[in-house]
Amino acid sequence: MRKIKVVEWLSADGFFSGVKGETDWFIMDEGTAQYLSNLFNSFDTILLGQVTYKMFSAYWPKPDPSDGNPQELTDFMNNSRKIVFSKTLDKADWRNTDVFKTITLKEIKKLKKESGKDIVIFGSGSIVSKLTKLKMIDDYHFLVNPVFLGKGKPIFKNTEAKAALKLLDSKKFECGNMILHYKADN
Repeated sequence: MRKIKVVEWLSADGFFSGVKGETDWFIMDEGTAQYLSNLFNSFDTILLGQVTYKMFSAYWPKPDPSDGNPQELTDFMNNSRKIVFSKTLDKADWRNTDVFKTITLKEIKKLKKESGKDIVIFGSGSIVSKLTKLKMIDDYHFLVNPVFLGKGKPIFKNTEAKAALKLLDSKKFECGNMILHYKADN
C-alpha cells in the first residue's frame, strides 16, 4: 500500500509561508537539495490544495533558471500525477492534473491502494490538516529553516488535526536547515 507523506518547509517559528504566501525565505544548499532529490524519487503523485496548485502551476512548467532548481526537480514536478482538491476549480491547466471537488476517506483509501510509488503533499495546509484529522498521513518530513518570520501561515490551522508522532530521523545541513522525519502513530 502506498503511503501519504508530507514534506513541508517551515520557519523556526512554525510557519510554512509568509502572511501573503511568501516562500522567498526558503534556504537551500547542496545537502538539502540532495536529501530532497532522494526523497522525491519515492513519489509519483502530488496532492495539492487550490492555493498551492495555482502557485505551482504558474511556476513549474517553465521555472526561472536563476532559481537554481535542478532539472530533475522540474521534471518531477511536471511529470508526476497531480491531484488538486478544489470546490471552485473546474479544470486544471497543468499536465497530469486531476481535480477532486472534496476529500473523502473512501477516495483517499482508494488512492493509497493504487499501484505506484508513494504520495506527497507540499504546502497545502488545509489538505494536511484534513488528512491528519482523517489519520491518512503516514509520514511528516519537516524541513526547518533557520529563520523567524514573526507572522505567517501555520501548517495546522485546525485544532482537530491532532496526531501523535514518532521521530524516525533528524539531519542537520550545512546551511542550518534541519530535517525532522516523523511517523504518524495512526
